[in-house]
Amino acid sequence: MEKQTAVEWLIKEFNLEEFKATIEFAKAKEKEQIIDAYAQGFIESESMDKGAEQYYNETYGGDND
Repeated sequence: MEKQTAVEWLIKEFNLEEFKATIEFAKAKEKEQIIDAYAQGFIESESMDKGAEQYYNETYGGDND
């Protein structure tokens, strides 16, 4: 089975294909965030001053669901 992102899972789970423009925007944003997080991992690995949870809280404002 091919891996899928959380957004792709959500689209299939709730049959959201009709919201194509919104979905494509969300997927592009998610891709950007994944790329940024991956790049940030290389930067952080140099110093290891903060953990993943702290990075998330600083970048995305913590658990504001």
